[in-house]
Amino acid sequence: MNYLKIKNNGELDIRLVALMGGTTKAGDIYKIGQFGTGLKYVLAYCFRNGIDFKIFSGSKEVKIHTEIEVIKEQEFKIICIEGNRTSITTRMGADWQPWMIVRELYSNALDEGGAEYGVTSEIGGSPGETCFYIEMNLDFMKVYNDWNKYFIVGRLPMYETTDFALHPTSGNLKIYKHGILIHETKHRSMFSYDIKNASINELREYKGTVSTDLSRLFFEIDDKKVIEYILENIVQVDEHSEAMYYEATLELEWWQGVGYRMKNAWKEVLGEAKIISKKTKEAILAKNVNLDLDHTVSLPEHLYKCLSASFDGISAIRMADKVNEFYEIHDEELALKLKSALATLESANYFIHPELKFLFGEFGQKDTLAKISLDKKEILISQKMKDKSMFDFCATLIEENEHFQTGNSDCTREFQQHFIDMYTKALLAKAEIVL
Repeated sequence: MNYLKIKNNGELDIRLVALMGGTTKAGDIYKIGQFGTGLKYVLAYCFRNGIDFKIFSGSKEVKIHTEIEVIKEQEFKIICIEGNRTSITTRMGADWQPWMIVRELYSNALDEGGAEYGVTSEIGGSPGETCFYIEMNLDFMKVYNDWNKYFIVGRLPMYETTDFALHPTSGNLKIYKHGILIHETKHRSMFSYDIKNASINELREYKGTVSTDLSRLFFEIDDKKVIEYILENIVQVDEHSEAMYYEATLELEWWQGVGYRMKNAWKEVLGEAKIISKKTKEAILAKNVNLDLDHTVSLPEHLYKCLSASFDGISAIRMADKVNEFYEIHDEELALKLKSALATLESANYFIHPELKFLFGEFGQKDTLAKISLDKKEILISQKMKDKSMFDFCATLIEENEHFQTGNSDCTREFQQHFIDMYTKALLAKAEIVL
């Protein structure tokens, strides 16, 4: 007969097998076995289903059998260890499945150290070790063949910290604790997540909140290759034009609201590129605007908002004012025209304030040609200015520059008076009249 053998360092104290709640790992969030009940469920399952199961503590086999007790005309099979009755019956763990039995034994082995597993027909123990043997029926053979689904112990992650590890995947979202599967959903995922301090219940099931815990992990990622992988894949969609990966739906803003910021590695990977939300990009393209998107990175809405809040000037979208969005575009032709306009104004002894910067792009309101951002000291210029005359270009630059110089906004009497005064002074100066 073949058995699945799982062993670990140290000899099992038999008293812990019989003692409900007996564990030396209670309260250690970095351990899988914290409740002192897992091995009891294993015994109950194996006796209930007629599975041959053996325990060796050191070189000695632990003697286990059952006795029948009738209570109120109901028959209970009580598990006995080394001839002594326990409070464990074969009714425990009624919902447990074969992979959960293996999970319990392998988790314990990992906690103790020196974990090994394999298929063998030889039975026996060794001093200084604990060995478990489970009869290799069809159910347990399937678990063994699907080992990499339930356990990722020993697999090299793409990224790892003291608290979590990321493993690339193209399958369903899986959450592990120290390499042991504790949760699975039907969502497709970019990664499998090994959360080493994940909260679990007595059935070794994840009891955290998936979206909250995974969102927090994104703020800890500080590896450029991992970030490149995320940026390249996260906006992919399925055949229904919906987000392909669960990560695209993560609402990162909550952690951002309590002071979390993305690591600088994100900004370093993006370099000079600007980011835009996929939703906004589609809305702009729907307006049939001819945009150069070569220098932008499209992102899911939540990741876009979080990165925009973490790094100034990274977004391709700015607010020209409270209601008018501005989509920044790299435009060499417009840059050359601006250079020519500035030279023309300087030849006429008119100079744009040296602190002002120029940005090119497309406004949400199509009739807007330029806007000044007083606090950021930026002049936002529409691509439509490429089609305007040099006179109109120079006039627009003068207007925005004077907004900056005076602090006055459009449609105010103060700004109108300012230009009237400028015009009057120019007339008098030309006639060499001093008043």
